[in-house]
Amino acid sequence: MAAEASFPGWQRVRAFTLGRGPLKRGSDRLQFAARLVLALVVLLSVPVALTVGTVVHEQLQALAHEQAAGLTRVQAVALEDAPPVAEARPGGGRRETTVRWTAPDGSPVEGRVWAPAGTRAGDPVSAWTTTDGRPAADPMTALEVTRSTVVVVTLGWAGSVFMTGTAYAVLCRVLDRQRDRRWTREWAAIEPTWSRRVP
Repeated sequence: MAAEASFPGWQRVRAFTLGRGPLKRGSDRLQFAARLVLALVVLLSVPVALTVGTVVHEQLQALAHEQAAGLTRVQAVALEDAPPVAEARPGGGRRETTVRWTAPDGSPVEGRVWAPAGTRAGDPVSAWTTTDGRPAADPMTALEVTRSTVVVVTLGWAGSVFMTGTAYAVLCRVLDRQRDRRWTREWAAIEPTWSRRVP
């Protein structure tokens, strides 16, 4: 007992893991099992999330490489000024502008691409095109792959923890209501005896 008293917070740990009181009901054992499941989900969700994150990152990287392999990077010429960035930001920002490049068959092609903010008409701009010279969306960059991986893993981990925590809270609420109803019935049966109203 002295060891328990000397450890701050021991009573809270004991209450969460073992429950309070020497008499355990079936609902208490069920709630204890639910606590164990909640703790296991929280602990195991971290390595699971890291494993899933590794797989997702590899798949997105492969998709980015596949996208880039099916495209061609060409040097185009800006036909208009790209709007400048309103506020200074790292990397300078990018803006959509109209550019022209030459297709493999020698015909001129115009399209809208993303160029560095502040690009002037006549400046060279790199653009991604299909193999026949048509404009194409940029493949995913390494930064976009990392960001997408973080978003997927974070949402998945937070969702699993939230759902498990919600299920535990709902279970506790149901068990508390059952205990209250049982206590009310038992008290209704014993209260007349205590109040000496039973003949």
